[in-house]
Amino acid sequence: MQIAIIGWGSLIWCPGCLRIKSNWHSDGPLLPIEFARISNDQRLTLVIHPGSPDQRTYWALSEFETLKDARENLGDREGAKNLKNIRSLTATGKQSEEIDRQILTKIRRWLKSQGNLDAAIWTGLQSNWESCRGRFRPEDAVKYVGELERAKNSAKEAFDRTREYIRNAPAQIQTPVRVRLRKMKGWKDATLPTILFAGPNTKSRS
Repeated sequence: MQIAIIGWGSLIWCPGCLRIKSNWHSDGPLLPIEFARISNDQRLTLVIHPGSPDQRTYWALSEFETLKDARENLGDREGAKNLKNIRSLTATGKQSEEIDRQILTKIRRWLKSQGNLDAAIWTGLQSNWESCRGRFRPEDAVKYVGELERAKNSAKEAFDRTREYIRNAPAQIQTPVRVRLRKMKGWKDATLPTILFAGPNTKSRS
């Protein structure tokens, strides 16, 4: 079974225990990705956020050949206590936990276009912005970063981690929040090592 892991954030530049057998391909599905989640360590992170502009994601092949093993490996990397936030969809249409209909449609269409992929898995953590700060708006995410910066004596690690995470996001992930922060704070996008990525002439399947 050929299983694609879809990624858009630190999974790409800091895979940890994630076991993949290909470099990251730059032709993943278009998904609404945004810095719309506050993690447990107060860092601003990327999640699928329906309603945000689509971003071209990345994907790599899992070393594992069963969905159970591949999902568990991704769950280990993400520190997931259970697999409910590790979503999956097969080329035949079998899905894991309930998936947003628009996201399901986008990934199903992408899987069909790839041809030789049997399934895709991805991290399905949702935005917690509404419970933390109310309705999400890009300008409020920028405001939140400013709050971390001004309070950096007490939240310095959270601010530093947020800045690192945003700067290291791969080049295709140009969300409204990232664009605003680059303009307002001069945060230049980091250049990730080319060794992480499949070349333009690399076949998209192994």
